[in-house]
Amino acid sequence: MIVVGLVVYLFSVGLDEADKVGSSIGGVIAFVALGAPYLLPQPRKESLVPDDPQVSDDVVVENSGDAEATGGGVANAGVETVDGGTGAVRVTGSGKAVANGPGSVANTGVRRLPRS
Repeated sequence: MIVVGLVVYLFSVGLDEADKVGSSIGGVIAFVALGAPYLLPQPRKESLVPDDPQVSDDVVVENSGDAEATGGGVANAGVETVDGGTGAVRVTGSGKAVANGPGSVANTGVRRLPRS
């Protein structure tokens, strides 16, 4: 109905005036389209622990224990991810991390590695 009314109006005012009005309407719509993502509220992220864990990319580690690395070894009782490789990550109730010796790495929390 609105489109039909607009066509009838533009036809009645003539081609020159219709061209100007059409250009103005197009410009306004373009500005609104560009500003809409910034003016509209962002959707809220769901809870970190969803009701159905199969639906989420989130990682949760609970009560994982201790991690001890010696002699240049690596021990991980937490989460090791690549930057941007997972959604939200949460570690709770982890133990202590002990790294003895040069090059040893122990982790009971979150360790984000750079992309290679």
